[in-house]
Amino acid sequence: MRPGPQDAPAAEAVFGPPEKARLASENRGGRPKLYNLQILRFVAAFAVVLFHLGAGYQAEFGMERNVFGIGAAGVDIFFVLSGFIIAYTADPDRGLLYFIWRRIVRIVPLYWTLTFSLAAIALILPGMLNSTVVDGESLLKSLFFIPYERDGGGVKPILFLGWTLNYEMFFYALYAVCIGAGFRTGLAPLILVLIIVAAGQLAGFENVVWNFYTNPILLEFAMGIALCILYRHYADLFTKSARYLILALIAAFTAKLAFPGVTSIWATAIPAALLVAAALSLPTAKTPLVAFLVLLGDASYSLYLSHPYILQLWVKASPPGLGVGVQLAMGIVMCVVAVAVSVAMYRLIERPSQRLLLGQNRQAVVPPAISATATNGSRPG
Repeated sequence: MRPGPQDAPAAEAVFGPPEKARLASENRGGRPKLYNLQILRFVAAFAVVLFHLGAGYQAEFGMERNVFGIGAAGVDIFFVLSGFIIAYTADPDRGLLYFIWRRIVRIVPLYWTLTFSLAAIALILPGMLNSTVVDGESLLKSLFFIPYERDGGGVKPILFLGWTLNYEMFFYALYAVCIGAGFRTGLAPLILVLIIVAAGQLAGFENVVWNFYTNPILLEFAMGIALCILYRHYADLFTKSARYLILALIAAFTAKLAFPGVTSIWATAIPAALLVAAALSLPTAKTPLVAFLVLLGDASYSLYLSHPYILQLWVKASPPGLGVGVQLAMGIVMCVVAVAVSVAMYRLIERPSQRLLLGQNRQAVVPPAISATATNGSRPG
């Protein structure tokens, strides 16, 4: 249904008043903001929520596999999005320190807030957490994105989903090196990522940090950069190829579902890249629904980091012996609660901290509309 005047307030809540709509559709570099990618952020984050919900059901009901196993691909989508958005929005003319500071402000405040909160819970009420053990070394390494192996196995920080942020910050560091060296496009970071992954494959050092930061999963950032380069030069081609991209996406995800045992990085990276490309090819209308989905995209970083602990609240609080129907219903309820909490965290922690640290006032801030890794929008991506 076409939105009428009565829908204007809802749309303005995200896109701003009509006279500012044009300004809200562009970032500071003059490039149009990509609302579809902002919405895709939420899709990716919610896919990970479903994955962890399915993992809980798998453990509770003794299922052979996670019914939402495909949701793990949300991480791959995030990495491709990150590569695209950093290349799309990075502004070398503003200098290296500008780029670095915006990346720190985007990632660190919420991550540190949640990490310190978990550390406090682990020390005061350790029974509330399953396997999280905190000491000075693990806290420092977690805070400063240094990979380490837990006693129980796995290379994860205190906030366990922070392992993906380790990759994000490493990618930002690589991009910063290229900006500092005077490179002005995404081609140099793309090549640098390829070199690092190749080095990891050729030099088999037994070192946790080396093995972590040369993992082929970094290729997903490179794929995002490659998509950006193509999009900048051939944006019309994306639009004209929309139906073919969607068909290719369906084929790729069908193959992924049909052959779940295939663990190659390409089995997840290619569908993720096709999904981002398909999102770029589709038009977006500024409707109240889109405005709402953009808001959820804004809150996707909070959703991604916080949802496992929201889901665990029900696991810890629920009495034993509940029926399947109750468990399924409460799973749905907790997913909704996780989304609502993420919106609150975005508005109460993310957005205020970014305004404070970037020196932005309320009037100057135009709500963002692109990925978690944008650097030129009204708030850092």
